[in-house]
Amino acid sequence: MNPELAEIDYWTGYYGQHQAPEMPSQFALFVANELATDGLPPVSVIADIGCGNGRDSAHFAQLGYTVRGLDGSPAAVAECVSRFGSQMPTARFFAGSAEDPASWHALTRGTDGPLLVYARFFIHAIDETAEAALLAHAARALAEHGGAFACEFRTLEDRDGVRTTPHHYRRYIDTDAFLDRLQAAGLRPVWHVAGRGMAKFKDDDAHVARVIALP
Repeated sequence: MNPELAEIDYWTGYYGQHQAPEMPSQFALFVANELATDGLPPVSVIADIGCGNGRDSAHFAQLGYTVRGLDGSPAAVAECVSRFGSQMPTARFFAGSAEDPASWHALTRGTDGPLLVYARFFIHAIDETAEAALLAHAARALAEHGGAFACEFRTLEDRDGVRTTPHHYRRYIDTDAFLDRLQAAGLRPVWHVAGRGMAKFKDDDAHVARVIALP
C-alpha cells in the first residue's frame, strides 16, 4: 500500500475509535495565552494544520477566533464538521494535504488580516519532503497576510520514550536543524523551547520542541 494512504488509514481508524483526547492540548492553551498577552502578533484566522478530531480548533473558536482546520483524513474532517459545524460558525474544516497549494487556497481564501499557522504534533508525522512543502506554503501565506507560525513536535531526545498510541510513522527532529530549515524557508524563529512536561499524555511524557517564527 502507498505509505501516505496507509497513514491516512491509520489516522482514520484512530479518530474513528473516539479515544483521542477531547480537551485542548497543552500547546493550544499556551498559544492562546500568547495571543491574549501579545506574545504573538494579533491574528484574524488560525489555520490548524493536521487538526485531527478538532479539539484545538474548537478551543480557538470558542475563544472567538476564526479557525480553519486541515487534515489528511476525510473521516476525521467529516467528524469535525458533524461535531462543530453548527455550533461554531467561525470554524471550518477541510480534507487535504499541507503539501497541496489548493489546500492552502482553501485555508486562506477570504482572509483579510494576519494568519496564525498552527501545527501541533504534525511536523514529526510527515517526512522531510512534506515538511519542506509545508514551510514553503506557510512562508508564502504569511508573507502575503502577515501573522506567525507556531509548532510543536517530537525531538531527537524523544526516540526512546514511552508510546501510548500504537506504532505509526514518526520522525524525531533535530531542533537546531529544524530552526535552520525554517530560516531557509523564509520564516524567522523568534522563540523556542524544548523539554518534557509540555505534551504529557498518560505515560507518554514526550520530549518536544515548541517554536514560534515570524515572516
